[in-house]
Amino acid sequence: MSKLNKLHELTNILAKALRHRIGAIVNQNEIYAQKYSRDADILLREAQKIALEENWNSYDKIKIRNELKRKLKQELEKKDFLDEKKFDIMDDEIDKALATLNLK
Repeated sequence: MSKLNKLHELTNILAKALRHRIGAIVNQNEIYAQKYSRDADILLREAQKIALEENWNSYDKIKIRNELKRKLKQELEKKDFLDEKKFDIMDDEIDKALATLNLK
């Protein structure tokens, strides 16, 4: 698999993971919040495996961040049952996830 394909796969997984994490945060009193949180952790571990397979340079990291932000925004727009503060915490959650994966 090429580096570009891994970048796309990584951003797809991260977008889903962060959608779940943000869903658990903004609707923490809902029944599904714990399941969303567990799903986010599982997806982040999967993303970490992919991130470790490549040597990402600073250009790649910028591209990952931009693509992730675009994909996550699209994912969150589809989930109209989530509180609107989902967009307020989106950038912070992206930063945390990328820092965890050493991609910041």
